[in-house]
Amino acid sequence: MSKISIIMPVYNVEKYVAKTIESVLAQTFKDFEFFAIDDGSLDNSGKICDEYAKKDSRLKVIHKKNGGAPEARNVAIEKANGKYMYFIDSDDWIEPEMLEIMYNLAEENNADLVVTGFKMEYYNKKNGYVTYENKIKDIVYDERQFKSSAYNYLNNSILSLPWNKLYLADRIKNENIRFPNTKWDDHHFNMEYLMNIGTVVMSSITMYHWYRSRKGSETMINYSDPKMFSKRKEHYMHIKKLYEHWNMENDEKSRDAICSYYVGRLFQCIQELTDNKSIKYKDKRKKIQEILNDEETKYALKYSNTLSNKFKILIFPMKINNIELCFAFGKIISTIRRIFPDLFIKLKEKEVHSV
Repeated sequence: MSKISIIMPVYNVEKYVAKTIESVLAQTFKDFEFFAIDDGSLDNSGKICDEYAKKDSRLKVIHKKNGGAPEARNVAIEKANGKYMYFIDSDDWIEPEMLEIMYNLAEENNADLVVTGFKMEYYNKKNGYVTYENKIKDIVYDERQFKSSAYNYLNNSILSLPWNKLYLADRIKNENIRFPNTKWDDHHFNMEYLMNIGTVVMSSITMYHWYRSRKGSETMINYSDPKMFSKRKEHYMHIKKLYEHWNMENDEKSRDAICSYYVGRLFQCIQELTDNKSIKYKDKRKKIQEILNDEETKYALKYSNTLSNKFKILIFPMKINNIELCFAFGKIISTIRRIFPDLFIKLKEKEVHSV
């Protein structure tokens, strides 16, 4: 039985996966098994994994038909036998001491979960890769303390991501927690894991390198999915479900933070809609009206009391239910993003990635 089971879905990442594998195999913590699940890659990703597996028996490669990252992770969960589970993406990398620090924190505190900060890497022509650090404070929470403080970690993605966490494997297996086949599957996985959470250790280390954009793709991904609103609502409702399970749905601080979080994502939906060239203007208006008329939107707008002053300005058209003004504000942000991507990224990270 290994102490940690590392799980990495792999799909068409031949330019990056070698660095990811090397960063895992170079860990100062040695007692792990490492699953690389080749999810039907059409390039040489699977072959690259096989070559590394020949050199290190800890790496186990599973080749399967394409089914998406959630399915790939779930396949490995069934085979994993470590005390803890750690998930990594196949186009990022980790610093050598990351797993050792996380494992020691888990053992010393008998923790259900260890959570760290991370580094985000953006590429621009002028400066090459620019790093934004998402750092959190060193804190050990018992169950009650964590539930009362969890809202602090919503807006900066700390709770939603899978690869900044070390999970207790028995909880995942015994409670049958799996990655669902939906957008932002990692968020939903984490919400389910947090339902019956015990001790949580927050660590200030930032040893995970998350590539938000690379050379040749210098702006952030544009999530111009016409169904984005329904997915965001699903995302938000799972958070509400978690707090209902905790009997904390009426906690004022948590409620206001959750609503503010959701409203910020709703503005993003509107901004992406205005920028989507495949949707006609009249249909964009209908979709914006759908967002504004939704009862959960109205509820969130009512209690979004922890928004920054900048965001309060941006969502003002939503509060007064003005479609034209919503559209105009969305276009302004889309234009800034397109013409001044570096400025957009800087403002965005300053806004949401600070704890």
